[in-house]
Amino acid sequence: MTFQMTRYRVEDADGTFLDEFATNAPDFAKERIDRIRKYRPDLAVTETDDTN
Repeated sequence: MTFQMTRYRVEDADGTFLDEFATNAPDFAKERIDRIRKYRPDLAVTETDDTN
C-alpha cells in the first residue's frame, strides 16, 4: 500500500528556513502552515512529492 505523501518546506520572505514536514493530509498541512503564518505572514511554501 502506497500513500501519496507531500513534503512541505516553509521559509520566510528572507529565505530563512522555518519548517519542513511530510504528510498525506492537506488539511493538516494548511493548519500547520497557518500557525506559522500568524507570526510570519510572508511565507514561501514549496510542495514536493515525497512518495517512495
